[in-house]
Amino acid sequence: MNRSSLNLRLYLTAQAVLHGTRRRVPRALLPPRRPLGNCFTIAITTFEARYESYFRPLYLALRRSFPEVPILVAVNGHGDAASQGRYLERLCRELASGEPPHRRFLLHDRVVGLCQMWNELLQASPTATTLVLNDDLRLDPWLRRWAETMPWDTVDLTLLNNTWSHFAIGRQCWQRIGAFDQDFSGIGFEDMDYTARASLAGVRIGGAACPYLHHANDQPVTTSFDDQSARVWGKYTSANQDSFFRKWESCPATEGVYIRQLGHHVRPIAPLPPLPVPPLNPSGAGVVYLDRTP
Repeated sequence: MNRSSLNLRLYLTAQAVLHGTRRRVPRALLPPRRPLGNCFTIAITTFEARYESYFRPLYLALRRSFPEVPILVAVNGHGDAASQGRYLERLCRELASGEPPHRRFLLHDRVVGLCQMWNELLQASPTATTLVLNDDLRLDPWLRRWAETMPWDTVDLTLLNNTWSHFAIGRQCWQRIGAFDQDFSGIGFEDMDYTARASLAGVRIGGAACPYLHHANDQPVTTSFDDQSARVWGKYTSANQDSFFRKWESCPATEGVYIRQLGHHVRPIAPLPPLPVPPLNPSGAGVVYLDRTP
């Protein structure tokens, strides 16, 4: 083993020991050092099957760790209207009702695509930077310390832990690249589309390590998009796969953008139309039923 390999292993071991020790620090011993309410907004997408095991404990943990930070939740609809109605009633009763104005729930009765929910959250975000989280995460108490050292005012588009399951995006960056393409009506491939469009817009996607977020990578038996199309790649929808390959084609490395998940470069099949940020100004305190808003 050469010296550089040994140094790397020693560094990784030291980091693992450090982060492991921090995970065991009780939350009570980590009071906030500085306010974060104007620095960023936390945004989460979720649906019925994730509520009990994942979303509810995640939301409660975020509320404890970031009491002053705006939290937005977009809840997807379901093909079974009666089941969705019962779920929304429970969610409002247990979590949403009575929350302060800086915590808001955007509720859907009908199924919409992940891109639409991301656009809704970003349009409703009250801060210049939004941290978008998946709903199957477990948090370590030290996440608060990590957030207090993050330079939120310099964020354009940053993936946490090299995954689109949690990413931070600045409002100006979102406006520069354009909205997430709502022709992606389900889940999957929208991240590849945005990666390619970001590159064409001259936006470099950054990365930040956050060892205090743990992704369960849950693949439930059903998803909120199952009625939309067949499933591919475990939980992605074939409708989104079709949408991606209607827009992009494989190409030589010198002519396109590299997409890690595909393992090759792509370029637009035809000129891409601009996708302006969609207007969304839901009124009302705390809970907004988007499908019922005139």
